[in-house]
Formats: sequence, structure tokens, C-alpha cells
Amino acid sequence: MTHFQPLLKIDTAMFDKTFISVCFSRNKLLLLELNSRKKKIKKFASLDLPSGLIKNYQIQDKSFLIEALKTFWKKYKLKEKVVGIIVPEFSTYTKLLSIPKLEFSELGEAIAWQMQEFLPKDLGEMVFDWKIVGKKDDNYEILTFAIDKKVLSGYVEVLEKSGLFPMAVETPSLSLVRISGANESGQRLIIYKDESETLLIIADGGKIIGTSVQYTKDLDEIIDISQKFVFHYRDVEIKKIFVGGAGMTRELLGALENSFKIKVQWITPEIEGSGEKELQEYLIPICMQLGGLEEPSDPDSLNLLPLNLVEKYKTARLKLQIWSLTLTVTLFIWMSFLSTLGGYLYLSQQIKTVKQENLEKLDITKKRESLVSEIKRINTLAESVVKIKDVSLIPQTLLNDIWAAKPEGITLEKYKLDLDKGLIELKGRSQDRSTLIGFKNNLEAAPTFDLVDVPISSFEEEKDIEFKLTANISSITVKLGKEGKN
Repeated sequence: MTHFQPLLKIDTAMFDKTFISVCFSRNKLLLLELNSRKKKIKKFASLDLPSGLIKNYQIQDKSFLIEALKTFWKKYKLKEKVVGIIVPEFSTYTKLLSIPKLEFSELGEAIAWQMQEFLPKDLGEMVFDWKIVGKKDDNYEILTFAIDKKVLSGYVEVLEKSGLFPMAVETPSLSLVRISGANESGQRLIIYKDESETLLIIADGGKIIGTSVQYTKDLDEIIDISQKFVFHYRDVEIKKIFVGGAGMTRELLGALENSFKIKVQWITPEIEGSGEKELQEYLIPICMQLGGLEEPSDPDSLNLLPLNLVEKYKTARLKLQIWSLTLTVTLFIWMSFLSTLGGYLYLSQQIKTVKQENLEKLDITKKRESLVSEIKRINTLAESVVKIKDVSLIPQTLLNDIWAAKPEGITLEKYKLDLDKGLIELKGRSQDRSTLIGFKNNLEAAPTFDLVDVPISSFEEEKDIEFKLTANISSITVKLGKEGKN
């Protein structure tokens, strides 16, 4: 989408291997994290929210939630800081649009024009995102989501001030549609019920035709509302019904089957690490985990978090990683130095003591030889420490030189640093061959690198080239070479 222009482009794949889903509802906060293979629940927790904490779509007491989140991370020993936010369905606006086929550069403006017709506020006061969910001869089918900027900023601010990095924002309906047949054709009714509300969704594949949030616990009333909801969309013919949530009962399931004359199916993700009750209670955050984190700038994805905030938190996370790596290297060097200094001071004291004793003893020669041997050993150790320090290099220096050498049209996705061998490997994309060659030449011209190698396979494509590049780190390889000759 085209809401904001990023200042820095960093590949999301560096951050989305694992993350924690944070799901807000009117009276409960749910946290859940799956393992890296998305097959087992790693951590989960819930917090009952005070009545009125979320009112008129907005968080009324941010300080309470900030302290609650900090307590959660400490109590459950959560190490992951990247999070995805699920905002309450009632705080967002969903619409399926039909837009004439235009160039992608013009599509965003046409969508914004149509969205303004159904949104309650000026588009400048809203944050929105869209996704192409269908293509016809002359039209695109566009699924749109929008949320008030002030409402969204409340949720994002709470997580940011808790020391977390929000990377995505979506709704319960989007999560549920994704896991209940988004890749299958056929119109379906999805009913999710928790302790306080019932969410009704009509979907066709990945298209969300309509949603409705109800706050009744009466079984007959839920059935009646469901029938009226389906009847409202006269062109819809429901083929399947999916249900889920901690408030869903066998009794309600049976009543739905009798009313619609369609077999009702439970939404049951194949996830280990919990019982059926917990699986249904945490169904929505599980659905988000299975979907992963998607860029808001991708026309095939939906993410309500503005792109400039995504890039901001990516950069902050990268700086934290670099700082941690730098701190580790620094601590190692200082520990080695202090260990050597302690040994030196100790031996100096021993030498002084021995000299005093030699005045009174006849075996001064033997003791002197012993001390000389110890001093040689310490000198050898000190030389080793100095060599380690000499070949150590702060990763931030390398990254700054790489970024200075990177021309327009180059996108870096991953890097791998091997300080032992003095090598760095870069992976990314280049808009064309000349840009890639320019990047290689810039690196070779930099004093930090030499022997820059780009495999010939990277030049098979003329444009949008996926490449892998390796380079020697000059300051390390030169010193390693000298050591080898010795």
C-alpha cells in the first residue's frame, strides 16, 4: 500500500521467525507464542481487564496495561520482543470493494476514494490497508480494513512503552478467515464466541463479505441474529459453517445445524501443547501466529500498522541486536585483559618476594629459572590476548561501510559475519546488473573489504536480481595472513 515511505528498508524475514501475538478484547488480554516450527504452543497467558478499560474503542488507562505487560514478560520469562497486535473487531471497519483494473500506482488512490464514502471520519484521521483478494476480467476485488488513528496509536503506544516492537496489526475476523478455508472456494459462515461477545463473519475464500459483533449470551437470540445476518446478504449461499471460541457449546452447535441444515465444523488448528479448552480460548492469537508477519506495503497482505512504524521498530530491533553483539565482544576483550593484568600483578609480586628470599637462600638460581619460565608463559598468554584484540572488529563499523557503499536499487536482506575467517556474506536483491556491479566495485574501493566475490549465477537475470556476495574483511585477513606465515 502507499501510506508512508520508509526511511530504511530491512527484510522482515530477519524478525518474523518467532513473535508473540497480543490479542485485545473488551474484557481480556491474551498472549501466545508458538515455537519456530509453528507446531507447538511455547508460552500463553491471559489477563482479565477491568470493566471500562477499553471504552469507545480506546484504551482509557494506558499505564495499567503498560505495567501489566511488563509484569507478564517478567513473570513468564518471555525473551521475544517482537509482537503482533490483534485489535478488537468493533474498533475497525471492513469493506469488500470492486475496483476497475488500474496500474498499481493508481490503485491506492482509487481505493482511498471509495473508502471515504463509507468511513465515518475523514481519511486523514484513519489508518487503512487493503489486499487484492480476487481478479475478474475488468475489476479487482479489494478487501479493505481501516481504524481510527487515535484508537490504533493507543494500542501501539502501550506496547512500545512496555519495551516491545509491534510489527503487525490485524483483526479477529482476518485471523479466523485465514484458518478456516481462505484458500478454498465457497461461501461460509464463521461464528466465534467467547465469554462476552459473538463475532459473525461471512466469507468467500479469502474475501470477507461482512462481519457483525453481538453482545448477547442467549442461544435463541444468537441463532436468530445469525439467520438475519445471512439473510441480509441475499446473494450469499452458505455452503459451510465454522465455529470456535471458549464460549461455543455443543448445544449452540446443534442449534445451528438444525437452523441452517448444514453440518457445522469446529475450527481446530493442529497445535500441540494445550488442551481443547485452551486451544479454543486462544484460537485468534493462534491464527495470527500461523499467518506470520506481513509487510503493509504488500498488495497481497493486510497489516494495519503504518509502514513508517514497522520500519521504525525494525531499525530499533536491529540496533538492539548490534548493541548486544558489540557488548559481548567488548566484555570478552576486557575479561581477557583483566585476567592477564591480574596474572601480571601476581607474578610481579612473586618476583619481588623471591628476590627477597634469594638473599637468604643458596638455591637462587633454581628459583630464578622457575620464575623466568612463568614469565615467558604469561608473555605468551598476553601476546595471544593482544592478537585476539587486534583481529576483533566491531560489527557496527562493517555495517556502516556496507551501507555507505550500497547504491540506490540494492536491497540487503541478510548478512552473515565470520570474524574467525575474516569473511562477510551478504544476501539481497538488485534492480539490475549494473547496480549490482556498482555495489561490488564500491565495496572493493572501500578500505574495509577486499576480494569481493559475486557468483556468476547472480548475473543470469537482467533485472530484479537475487544475489549472494562474499568479501574478505581487510583488517582481519591481513593479520591472519601474517600469523600463518609465522
